Amino acid sequence: MTLNKTKQHVSVFLNELVSLLTVEKDGWYIDATLGSGGHTKEILNQGGRVVAFDWDFEAIARAEKQFASEISDKKLVLAHEPFSRLKEVIESLRSQGVPSVVQGVIFDFGTSTEQLMSEERGFSFRGDGVLDMRMDVRLAVMAKDIIAAVPVKQLAQLFRDFGGEIEAERIAKVIKSSPVPIETTKQLADLVISTKHKKARALHPATKVFQALRIAVNSELTEIQLALPQALTLLSSGSKLLCASFHEGEDRLAKHYFQIWEEQGKGTRLHKKPVMPSEEEVDLNPRARSAKLRGFIKK
Repeated sequence: MTLNKTKQHVSVFLNELVSLLTVEKDGWYIDATLGSGGHTKEILNQGGRVVAFDWDFEAIARAEKQFASEISDKKLVLAHEPFSRLKEVIESLRSQGVPSVVQGVIFDFGTSTEQLMSEERGFSFRGDGVLDMRMDVRLAVMAKDIIAAVPVKQLAQLFRDFGGEIEAERIAKVIKSSPVPIETTKQLADLVISTKHKKARALHPATKVFQALRIAVNSELTEIQLALPQALTLLSSGSKLLCASFHEGEDRLAKHYFQIWEEQGKGTRLHKKPVMPSEEEVDLNPRARSAKLRGFIKK
């Protein structure tokens, strides 16, 4: 999921992902990352049925209004759960007519425009909200808690590993030496701006630090590690698992699992190298430039 030139969310790889699924009429599909519902809507338009997951209550609330008729017609089931619970949730839905195996699974990792623009929830470095960043408000730890509790060395490592921040150690030291607690997005953004020596032209100086904290707060890479093997077991023979990634760590995990599964004879990778967005898509949606698409077809 990514942010376009406006405040309206645009699903990256929308046509590619859904066309690769080859949607069958009344076949069941999993949209593991509902977001603003772009992929779910297209699958429904093509005659498919969907179980859509999202741990963000706001995404679920929007979808309940947007897809009220499809939910009523039992063509769409919404699950307010993290995708690490894929298998458990699908099994619990059998009484509602959802089969134990599906015809395809889509993951669209990352954050939606609505999340990125939310000052109140602490995702946006352009506002002055609480430094929260929880995708699911049921989670206990906020970004401000990590900053307060994690020592300098580990905080710098977090910025490097999850954000690719080259000035991670310098930023971590300044954060930890602050005379007042860093508890708002403006405090953190201003601190990073004043600390960094090198400022990339295309990115806000605090982008990588905010990304790293968001990934840490939501255990995003662990979620992927838990979800991908479950998704494979839920696929019927000949069905596809598709992943759109926006961060090196996300793509690395998809690449790793797909390679291992291919070596184990569980199926075949759709692409030896990831599919990149077209120039037209990047022009429309600048943050799509980091997107990578990988697919796997189950034996």
